Amino acid sequence: LYGPEWRTKYMVAATVLLQTVLAVMLRQSSWPVFVIVTYTVGATANHSLFLAIHEWSHNLGFRHPRSNQVASILANLPIGIPYASAFKPYHIDHHRDQGVHGVDTDVAHPLEAKIIQNRTPLKALYMLFQLAFYALRPACIKPVQMTKLVVTNFAIQAAYDVTMLYFFGWNSMLYLLLSTFVCGSFHPTAGHFLSEHLEVVEGIETYSYYGPLNYVTYNVGYHNEHHDFPYVPWSRLPEVKRIASEYYDPLPKCDSWCGIIWDYVSNPNLGAYSRVKRTRRVSAAAGIHQEKKKDR
Repeated sequence: LYGPEWRTKYMVAATVLLQTVLAVMLRQSSWPVFVIVTYTVGATANHSLFLAIHEWSHNLGFRHPRSNQVASILANLPIGIPYASAFKPYHIDHHRDQGVHGVDTDVAHPLEAKIIQNRTPLKALYMLFQLAFYALRPACIKPVQMTKLVVTNFAIQAAYDVTMLYFFGWNSMLYLLLSTFVCGSFHPTAGHFLSEHLEVVEGIETYSYYGPLNYVTYNVGYHNEHHDFPYVPWSRLPEVKRIASEYYDPLPKCDSWCGIIWDYVSNPNLGAYSRVKRTRRVSAAAGIHQEKKKDR
């Protein structure tokens, strides 16, 4: 089941083309049409691109890592903000050291958690600007290194943005940037940010979602399966679940991404501290060694 999924690049190319064409077509549309298309199509498409970049951060689109990196930069274009090249090192840290303080930037910064806590208005504000938190948090915890690839990502993204502005005007870029903003806010697909690791059940830190939104998010809902087998591409994760159903079926799961957004904002028992957090890195080999010592 390991190895690249060849179809992803064609799906991404179609999504990039769709978003670019819509950005051009909607520049003179009425505001009701603009808003409806942005929320229903644009935000869904851009969230899909975020998750294609996630797939390629695991080198699951092409055989050579460099090809995955270059393709990710191109998938980044309709998102409007350079992100793809900086994402990979943070995401690999998340897999390798999940929940570790100062390493996993997926966990709320202490100051961020202290301010938000379980307060409903602040949790709603967090959801509204969720992508901004995900973008700024790493800068506070582990600032990105300006590698050649990151600089290239910035340069190509700037070229695309300037081209769209010059030839098609501000509304074309507004469509793309609003699509990005909405896709990480109160949008059904944004529920995956919460559903994956929000500690809904005490002591359980990762949850899967098996609903229909997986069709537009590269099966990111199969999150336990993904963390167990990060080199299995999106298209084969359902097969992982089928093969190992006796392990995955009993686990707590998320039934609805819209539901988890509502629960997070409204439930006073859920908040910024509802994550499993570790103060130091845990070695799997060391853990096995400790278990063997206990058995003696």
